[in-house]
Amino acid sequence: MSQERIVNLAFVAAALLMWFVGASLIASGLDALPAPPHDWTFLGDSVDSWDLKVIGREFRLSNLLGIGLGVAGGLYLWRNERLFVLAHEVAGELRLVTWPSWPEVQLSTRVVVATTLVVGACLWAFDTVFAALTRLVYRI
Repeated sequence: MSQERIVNLAFVAAALLMWFVGASLIASGLDALPAPPHDWTFLGDSVDSWDLKVIGREFRLSNLLGIGLGVAGGLYLWRNERLFVLAHEVAGELRLVTWPSWPEVQLSTRVVVATTLVVGACLWAFDTVFAALTRLVYRI
């Protein structure tokens, strides 16, 4: 995969993240507003929240605004020359990284798990001994 494609995919991923997070935040903000008047309708439906149903029950105003935020944010990031150059530099550096092989990853994972278990056992032993000593001192 070319470096240009990787950078563009990163910008698309950032735009999708902005859409997802933005839609959730906007939905929370719209739900926090006081309820609209009871006699108010939108597209023939009575309205119970400012997060209006745009298409069906699931696609609401917050989703539409989130999509707009994601598209605008993605375009801003993509058109930002400084960020675009920085993204290309990062992608270039990542191509130079020597990634570990699968056996190396498995071995490193085993070492980390074993070390964690040994340190945890030592801490448990120290805690047990000091708890016993503390109980002994308080009984005196």
